[in-house]
Amino acid sequence: MADQLAPSRLQAFVNMAERRCWTAEDMERALDMARAAPVPSKQHEDWRRTDPDEFPWNRLEAIDPVATQRDVQVRALGGGEATGFVPLDAHCGDACRDVQLVSHDDVDAKFLYYHQALGRDPVCFRTMKNYHGDPVEMVQTAFGPGLAVFNTVLVVERGSEVILYDRWEAGDESAAAIGRTEIVVEEGAKLTYLQEDDVRVPFYRRGRIQLARDAKLLWCAATPGAPWHVARLDIILGGQGTEAEFKGLFAGVGQARADHRTHQFHNAPQAKSNLLIKTLLAGQAHSVYQGTISVPRVAQKTDAYQQCRNLLLEPGTHADAIPKLEIIADDVRCTHGASMGSLNKEQLFYLQSRGLTYKQAMVAIASGFAEEIIRFVPVEAIQQRWRTLVSRTIGKVS
Repeated sequence: MADQLAPSRLQAFVNMAERRCWTAEDMERALDMARAAPVPSKQHEDWRRTDPDEFPWNRLEAIDPVATQRDVQVRALGGGEATGFVPLDAHCGDACRDVQLVSHDDVDAKFLYYHQALGRDPVCFRTMKNYHGDPVEMVQTAFGPGLAVFNTVLVVERGSEVILYDRWEAGDESAAAIGRTEIVVEEGAKLTYLQEDDVRVPFYRRGRIQLARDAKLLWCAATPGAPWHVARLDIILGGQGTEAEFKGLFAGVGQARADHRTHQFHNAPQAKSNLLIKTLLAGQAHSVYQGTISVPRVAQKTDAYQQCRNLLLEPGTHADAIPKLEIIADDVRCTHGASMGSLNKEQLFYLQSRGLTYKQAMVAIASGFAEEIIRFVPVEAIQQRWRTLVSRTIGKVS
């Protein structure tokens, strides 16, 4: 068994920051809870298709966290300044705690406690009321051999319209990565959240966005293949008239594996949600999608949709899609679906007859498949980056 962190090493890590949202006592308590929490059970429905024991638990404390650094860069993409993006407060600990509580019965609590115990301050921002400005890019990069920890906390205040491009980067020198996003969109605000996980090590992500009355959300996510990737993403429509769209893209090759779990919580009447996830798989890549729509009795007039589409580029790939509906209300419109397909031989033949190699033709078809997601991204530079991500990933096919 790997050595556990000695109190002095943890204290040295705590002392690196001038101010923390988490106190030393918070972190020590979280470390104790992480050690005591069980690894998620493979008998639990969420974990039947992905083995939680493959996450490198024994390496999380084997490497001194002081050796792992995180750099955070925030800038406006339009060339101006992100003047409407300001830190939550000098004393933002209460706000961070409110949105990052860990439930003791959370099946994934072990990940979240380690995230709190071994991470640095969350990146805590809010937008000023009625803010309308250039898209903002936030890049969090982890350097070092230990656990890469990412954390974004954002409050979008009333009347604001915000485009946030939140990119997390960790190379293959890290032991593993755990990230958490907690966003609150207040009444009448509109958020476009562009999420990119450029993480090449075993990675667990928890994301939650809460919407108040008449709030609007467009959430676009791109994930290149990691050897082990689990993401639990929740959209909570907590007010009447809320609208949410989610567009997700996973491109995996080789031994890449991704398990995406989404949950659309319709907790208020007359709300709409629309979710589409597309996966591109080559080599022996494996994708699991588990999606749930929950509609309690109070949420009458709900309109919800959920769709997962998988393109299997080679015979060795595999995809599982498990959509679920939990509906108590009786005046709703809720639908879901899933599809899987392989390369169209006629399309391949046509492209090859025009001079493309087999690999070039495959990349062209994959790129066209991904474009349905990419076109929703409202920033051209990010569209091009995601197109490159797809072609680079699929271009690795042997």
